[in-house]
Amino acid sequence: MSGEALQRPALLGEDLLRRLEEDLIHMHFPPGMRLVEEEICQRFAVSRSPVREALQILASYGLVERRPRVGMFVTELSVRKLDEVYACRASLEALASSGVARNASARTVSSLEKLVRDMGRAIEKDARDTAFAANVALTNLLHAECGNETLRTILASLDKQALRYRLYCYRRNRDMMLFSIEANVALVAAIKARAPDQAAEVTRDLVTRSGQMIRAALLATAGDDAAKESA
Repeated sequence: MSGEALQRPALLGEDLLRRLEEDLIHMHFPPGMRLVEEEICQRFAVSRSPVREALQILASYGLVERRPRVGMFVTELSVRKLDEVYACRASLEALASSGVARNASARTVSSLEKLVRDMGRAIEKDARDTAFAANVALTNLLHAECGNETLRTILASLDKQALRYRLYCYRRNRDMMLFSIEANVALVAAIKARAPDQAAEVTRDLVTRSGQMIRAALLATAGDDAAKESA
């Protein structure tokens, strides 16, 4: 996490929330880490009030959790939570993609195609965080153009938790990146063809299979950790 003081004092609370959220998603704060208010205040040169407010909002996102009489901690990555998040994502993301296929302008399609190309170039260089950033931008654009404000709100909240799991697997499993680019090429083609049912089907399969890959990565890590402890 960067230690530089934030700028734009008038937007301090908003900036602090954004920076903490990014650090949590990119796991600069490791899962299970205890978050000490005083340390965050010092690192960002802010008072306790915006830190407490930001942590409360992040708790509502599911990124941090308060343990009674102990303090605030980064939420652990777990198979149980992953399964819950992805059970919701499969249907909701499919609904969003079908909406985009019905409503997408030529400009939106062009932007989606560019993001897919950006993903492909990053994957060729094995620049995993760059590929992930392009994938996130593509997902955000799909949500923005789905034509359903209520759905956008639900997905925005759900995505806060999903992003950590997605990045976790991107960094560990190149096959997920390769599958992601292949599936997103097919998705953008369906959107360009204005085929909402096909877009929904591609998205549902993409989210389901991605969830399975992330699940396998989590279980493999748990197995490695158990092996180290018993060694």
